[in-house]
Amino acid sequence: MSAALLDGRVLASRLLAQARRRASAVARRLGRAPRLAIVAAADASAGSYLKAKIRACGAAGVDVVVHRLSPGPRAKTLGLLADLAGDASIDAFILETPYPRGVSASDAAAAIPPDKDAEGVTPGAYGRLFLAKTWKEASGLAAPCTALALARLALAAGAPLSGRRAVVVGRSATVGRPAAHLLSTLDMTVTLAHSRTRSLAALCREADVLVLAAGAPGLIRTSWVKRGAVLLDAGVNVVRGRLVGDAAPGAAARAGVLTPVPGGVGPVTTACAVLNTILLAERRTR
Repeated sequence: MSAALLDGRVLASRLLAQARRRASAVARRLGRAPRLAIVAAADASAGSYLKAKIRACGAAGVDVVVHRLSPGPRAKTLGLLADLAGDASIDAFILETPYPRGVSASDAAAAIPPDKDAEGVTPGAYGRLFLAKTWKEASGLAAPCTALALARLALAAGAPLSGRRAVVVGRSATVGRPAAHLLSTLDMTVTLAHSRTRSLAALCREADVLVLAAGAPGLIRTSWVKRGAVLLDAGVNVVRGRLVGDAAPGAAARAGVLTPVPGGVGPVTTACAVLNTILLAERRTR
């Protein structure tokens, strides 16, 4: 029996409908639509993700300003980020990865004010997130978008979560670690693992919710998946020209619910970036 597919596009559509209602309320108070600025390198390879954000913002009634930077002095990029930080007409902004040449992740974290951080990647945003104990507290924050998407997909799967076991494979600062924390706010007992974890197979077999975020195609074999588990695959890997996740192709035979790659976590991640933008705009109206 094959797993039921948890279509991220369906959940993303619901989230964007909610976002549009909230954006309309913000527009009435601000006298304009919420506004997101996106800064991307002119030669960025992730053009499809940028287009997805622009489409999602359009669906939610959020204005988007895109800054495409040609290769140039590092000071030019940092100057633009400083301008956006001080621009009262910009509610939130995103610095797309791969970052423009010469700009590091630490540069981005230092340049983006927490109150304009649409991706939840600054130290201030992380601090607020990890101080949150409950889902009610955490869901009211601008959290890292993919991690937030994984938590929302876990809820959408419809399986009991409170008191159940979750295993997150992948320890990145933007996905694995915050995803583990968000699942803990849903009262799950969470283990954060990675490719070097001993007895990883046995650990995965204990998981009622198994989150994959290691960026290693086929890392999680079919036999490692507990029968009936919720399998949330956030792996993004290109193999022979195809986008694949971290789970082996046969994992669908054992999981109860499975996010497809593509079409699973990605659309919800984009919707969460839009919701974060609106949340930050709402704060400006208080």
